[in-house]
Order: sequence, then C-alpha cells, then structure tokens
Amino acid sequence: MEEPSGKPLSCAEKEKLKEKLAFLKREYSKTLARLQTKVADLPTCDSLNPGSLQLISKLKNPSGSCSVDVSAMWWERAGFKEPCIITACEYVVSLWRPLDTWQWEKIYTWHFTEVPVLQIVPVPDVCDLVCVALGSLEIREIRALLCSSEDESEKQVLLKSGNIKAVLGLTRRRLVSSSGTLCDQQVEIMTFAEDGRSKEKQFLMPPEETILTFGEVQGMQEALLGTTIMNNIVIWNLKTGQLLKKMHIDDSYQASVCHKAYSEMGLLFVVLSHSCAKEREALGSPVFQLIVINPKTTLNVGVMLYCLPQGQAGRFLEGDVKDHFAAAVLTSGTIAIWDLLLGHCTAVLPPISDQNWSFVKWSGTDSHLLAGQKDGNIFIYRYI
Repeated sequence: MEEPSGKPLSCAEKEKLKEKLAFLKREYSKTLARLQTKVADLPTCDSLNPGSLQLISKLKNPSGSCSVDVSAMWWERAGFKEPCIITACEYVVSLWRPLDTWQWEKIYTWHFTEVPVLQIVPVPDVCDLVCVALGSLEIREIRALLCSSEDESEKQVLLKSGNIKAVLGLTRRRLVSSSGTLCDQQVEIMTFAEDGRSKEKQFLMPPEETILTFGEVQGMQEALLGTTIMNNIVIWNLKTGQLLKKMHIDDSYQASVCHKAYSEMGLLFVVLSHSCAKEREALGSPVFQLIVINPKTTLNVGVMLYCLPQGQAGRFLEGDVKDHFAAAVLTSGTIAIWDLLLGHCTAVLPPISDQNWSFVKWSGTDSHLLAGQKDGNIFIYRYI
C-alpha cells in the first residue's frame, strides 16, 4: 500500500489509513440509508421487472446515413416552448417537434459536408441551442446549432477546433472542454450569449494527465470532476479555476468513465462505468460502479457494483445516467437499466427486428428513455 507520492507507508500509517477507511464506510452506510428512505415505499425484488419500459412513440430519420446520437431539449417557436428531439446522423442533425398522438415533424436540419458528427452535446437549462462534436475518431470541432431570430434559418457557430479530448455541457449556459496534447493541455469553460456565440472564457488548471471525461457534481454547483487516462479523478473549483485534488481509484477497472457525481454530507458519490471490466463468476458482468470519496483526504472506496442479471452478457459500450437511474448499451446489442438506489437491474431491452441498439439517452425534458439504432430508427419509451 503506497501514498500517491510512491513512498511506502509505515505500519502505524497503514493502521491509521485502515481506520479512516472504516470511518468512510460507516459514513457511506448512514448516507445510503438516508437516500433509500426516498424509495422506501417502492417494492424491492431480486428479479427484474420486464414491464418497466413502455414504448410510446417511434420516429425514423430518413437521412440515409448512419445514426450516431439522440437527445431531447426545449425549443421555442412563436413564443411557445416545446419538448423537442434532436437526432444526429453522420452528416445531418435534425430537430423534431411533437404533434398529436405522439407523432413527430422535422422542422430544422443542419448539414455538414466535411467533418462527420460524433455526438450531440446538450447544454442543460438552455433553450433553442444545441452543441455537436465533429470528428472521425477524435473530436476536431465543437459547433453550436441554432436558428436565426429574423428568418428562422438554421445557423452554425464554430466554438472550438483542434485536438479535443473531452466535452460536456454544464448548467448556466456553460460548456467545458479539454484540448491539446499532454504538454500544452487546455481545460476551458465557455459561457454562451443569447445568440449562441461564446460570451466569455475561463481556463481551469490542467492536470498532468489526459482527461477522458467530465462530470458535474449535483449539490455542489461550483465543483467539476474529471476522469483521466491514469485512472485518477480530479476535482476543480469552477470559481477560481484551481485544481483542488487528484484521487486515484481502484486499478481493478481500467479506463473508468465518470457519468454523475452527487455531494452528500461532505462526501462525493460518483457513478462510473467500466468498458474494460471482466466478468466475475459470483457477480456477473459489472457495468456501473458507485464509489464514495472523501474529497478532503482523497480516500475512496467502492461501495456497489451494478451487474447484469443472470442470463445476460456483454460489456459497457455507451450509456447515460440521470437522477438515480442508469442506462447502458451493451456489446451484445441489448440495453439494460439500473435503479442506483435499489441496487439492481430493473429492465432489459433486447434488440428489435434483429437490429442491435447503438445508443441510449435519458430525455432532458421528462422521464422518457430515447433508444436508437444505426439505421435511423429512434424509439421513445416511458420508464415506469
């Protein structure tokens, strides 16, 4: 057992560390018990409930190119805000508005001719604007997509270009990204003006490691997490831009990705996914993990693994976390959903019409689940 500096610990220091870990586990148990009172009235069961997903709508993106992502957001037209769906294919991004009886009408389309679309980057609490990341294997551009207030024509605004490693939309009209190589890495937050252009920029202190993903901390508005290629979690103060802590996490799972973090009683509860996790006989395949971190001491411990139920196989391919629900597309082509508080898988959605699922997102406007296939089919489910 070693400190981050690499110096061996003495026997006394090891005993002190064990005492701290025991204290951290006790604090986690108290907090988890308090969180579970929120779902005390829900039925608990060890088996999965196949009726928890209800198909309510479907749309077909007829662009002819491969579908890559989907999202939902609020969009205002003629003074009226509607919950709309954004679909992304390789060279086309479309906005769909709802009609009666859960039908959809395409109202705006943005075209890309040189660099393909990799992903949609929604910005929470922002209306009438969505960001997209463009590139082949890595992100090369980030663009804001919006419409002109004068003639309703589609507009694109180039926000950033270069060797971009990670990007995330934040609350209060902000976007964070990391770019450059290890020697000249920049971590930048830009704030949007009403017209979609970058209004101001702020730089955060970069870690000496490549950042894989960012994660906002629910309950701690001025904190931001990042996961690095060295299996570390870093935390920034967004007011000062200071890099506060670097915390190493369990090497049992390489290339861990942070999806969500929650602050409770001075502790951080972090939801990670593990695309490189190996199946364990007793547990099955771990897809997500909940760890708890004491940000003052950097001590952390894994407290829960979210595994596939018996009879299911596959590793994490891509996924999304909202509130206390996690959804993942597996390498088997199946979608699985977990209740993070109850601790078990609550729904499994197998491939439809012999087409594997390619991506899954929780709606940003309601409790619906958006699931997509590469051929352009988008399915909308109500999670109940």
